[in-house]
Amino acid sequence: MKKTLFALSLLWCTWSWCAEQGGAPEPVTAAVGASSATPLPPSAEERRLEGQRLDLKGQQIEAQYQQDIKQCYQKFDVVSCRVQARERRINAKAELRKEELPFNAMERKLNTEEAQQRLKERQSEASNKQKETERAEALSRAKQRADANAQKNIDHGLQGTKRGDYEDKQREAAQHRADAEKKQRERNKESAAPLPVPGK
Repeated sequence: MKKTLFALSLLWCTWSWCAEQGGAPEPVTAAVGASSATPLPPSAEERRLEGQRLDLKGQQIEAQYQQDIKQCYQKFDVVSCRVQARERRINAKAELRKEELPFNAMERKLNTEEAQQRLKERQSEASNKQKETERAEALSRAKQRADANAQKNIDHGLQGTKRGDYEDKQREAAQHRADAEKKQRERNKESAAPLPVPGK
């Protein structure tokens, strides 16, 4: 905890010193030596440290205000001391707000970009899944058509043998009919003379 506070206070001192010297340190550029290179966004760790630094600075302002209020009760003119302490706090918070506004704007911008990137990835995944589904359906339809064509070809190839079987059955049926008619005629032939009655 002490190391973190030390690191944050060191970071805050560095930023304060840079601000006094004429501005914040230059951001790292993507291409070294490029005249119009765009700055790289700060890393997540740098953003986290900056957020912690701003929070710590806000807490320090409140702690200083509470300490100033306690000291005011030791003075004769408590009201004016409290007003001055409040003014110091308001001024310190206004300075802090000047640092927080660009940081918060950058945070919102980066969070928005990250959300848009995640949305694009999800849409890309959904699009890929949809294309894959359409491709699978097209392959399934093509396979069904190929299977239907193959079955049709098999049926067409077998049609000649089925026709031969049909004709064979027709011939067998005709032969059976002819045999049946012949038997019927033989049955219907005149009967032979009856046998003589014995004993006459």
